[in-house]
Amino acid sequence: MCLPAILLAAGLRAQPQPASGNRVVLVITADASDYILAAGGAIAAMIEDGATAYLIRTTNDEKDSWELSPEETARHYSDESEQAAKILGIQEVISLGYRAGELAAVSHTELRDRLMFYVRLYKPAVLFLPNPYAEYVEVVDRFYTGKAAEEAQRVAALENFQPPFSTVGLTTHIVGELYYYAQPFDPRRREPEGTPTFVPQPKTVGISTTFEKKLRAAQALYTANYSMTMHIKKRLDNTGRRLPLLETVNSESVNQLVEINLRKLAEIAARDTSYELAEEFHYAGVEYQIPSSYLK
Repeated sequence: MCLPAILLAAGLRAQPQPASGNRVVLVITADASDYILAAGGAIAAMIEDGATAYLIRTTNDEKDSWELSPEETARHYSDESEQAAKILGIQEVISLGYRAGELAAVSHTELRDRLMFYVRLYKPAVLFLPNPYAEYVEVVDRFYTGKAAEEAQRVAALENFQPPFSTVGLTTHIVGELYYYAQPFDPRRREPEGTPTFVPQPKTVGISTTFEKKLRAAQALYTANYSMTMHIKKRLDNTGRRLPLLETVNSESVNQLVEINLRKLAEIAARDTSYELAEEFHYAGVEYQIPSSYLK
């Protein structure tokens, strides 16, 4: 993709600059819910500590709804993702607009360069991205987004990738900290990944103080939550089972189901730690970028 096309697609405009010394957090997600379920508490905590956060959502979520057309679904998600991000304290949501479930047909280089554009634009100190190496992740858009985001942050530091970016002030940038996130389904998710040098390592973050904010953000995604609830109810009905909570499906029962889901995920992540509620990541910081032997 040429420079003018990228600038038009990204909607380049004057961006509010964070206060001097303020950390910038860039969050990349494939869909509206993934980053909230897996990392919403940690992101909210950084924002409460003074960071400025931006969100990039690669797909339009048009497929995940109950009895809504793709167009209606995409509109609902657009509004609800803005509301959810606002609850967490995220300053701006950028939606790239790719059709959900179809990222496999999108050029990896195209997606990488669009994400690299924002890495150079916002110059984040911290990047949250979907973990493309996680097991048991059924939403393949998260894999493609994670791989493109991982490469985008790497090549954003290399001046020979998209040299025309420099003509509009988008100079190279090195991201200091990477948080790879995924919902904790993989039973081996806490196993160390080889040597700490150049390989992200398991990291647990307590979220007891920000859990309620994370919950309210998740509940703002009502279209996704209602779809999840109705699909669960349909499976139960088809197998002759029942769940008292879902005898009547309304906003109250949907929100209760979301709370149960989020709390259980946070409790699983907190097992064998000193935290009551937590989120799990694979983390790459200074030790990832520079071998400790070089720092002595």
